[in-house]
Amino acid sequence: MLLELIKFEDAKTAGFHYGGDAGIKYGIIFDDEVWMVKYPKTTRDMRNPQISYTTSPLSEYIGSKIYETLGTPVHETLLGTRKSKIVVACKDFLAESRQPLDGITSLVAAKLIPFHDLKNSFMASDFDAYSGSGSETLLNEVLDTLYGQDDLKHMPEAVKRFWDMFVIDAFIGNNDRHNNNWGLIFSYNKGIMELAPVYDNGNAFYNKRSIAQMQKRMDDPVAMKEDALISIRSAFKYKGLDNEGHKINPFEFMQEASNSDCSEAVLRFATKVDICKIENIINEIPETFGVLSVMPKVQKDFYKQLLRIRLDYLLELAEKFKD
Repeated sequence: MLLELIKFEDAKTAGFHYGGDAGIKYGIIFDDEVWMVKYPKTTRDMRNPQISYTTSPLSEYIGSKIYETLGTPVHETLLGTRKSKIVVACKDFLAESRQPLDGITSLVAAKLIPFHDLKNSFMASDFDAYSGSGSETLLNEVLDTLYGQDDLKHMPEAVKRFWDMFVIDAFIGNNDRHNNNWGLIFSYNKGIMELAPVYDNGNAFYNKRSIAQMQKRMDDPVAMKEDALISIRSAFKYKGLDNEGHKINPFEFMQEASNSDCSEAVLRFATKVDICKIENIINEIPETFGVLSVMPKVQKDFYKQLLRIRLDYLLELAEKFKD
């Protein structure tokens, strides 16, 4: 059965505003709840004249649904249309907590604290040992923060979440898990920190590729393997001999088995992954919706081939790690 896209045309605009550079986004009211609508980003400033917009709404929707099948808490997503564009609506997981707390209008019940801010607070304890930037994604700094920052060091589930994201992001090809794209929620009324659901998965599946480019890659098995395993990069970096950060190939990193927490995440992935469920998510998306192109068959086949190649690699690693 094909997915029925939702027409968000008549949804009222909500008074919430959202940051980030991944295209236009704003809040709407849908079914009496607040959702953030994300539009595809224009490619007119990119070196790709074959397409005019990225397919980031599809990537956000499919990537988030894959996270869901793997049992990782993730924001809820819906695929639909608005202003003659294919859009993804992401349920605002903080909307309910934005109500005044105990009648004090200057406070909200909870807020998102991105890892960027947690890293900033941790590095303040030793200025000379670190880059001094919450935005810097050097892996050693990220791990030091996870194990040493006051709000994180007693939260082993944060380490587990980080490595689960590392593996799943590699699987879906998301290279944009920077330090503002994950974090914690602080609840004022509960007085506790807890992990935020995974959010912002739109930079997956080579979302700037044209259909013609996808077909060309699929016609070349070597090119497909390169796309799936070799050219992919993580948002996280190693510091090289030249003291510059170099983005990690996540599959090479996992193969090295140099971090036991990462290897355990690969094993968790292998026990939870269901490729039939994942391919059904893709198959259920219609090729067209009215006059709009949604997800042509070539695009579906390209995504599924990428995932199959990566799955085989990860399952082989899992078998190796069992020994």
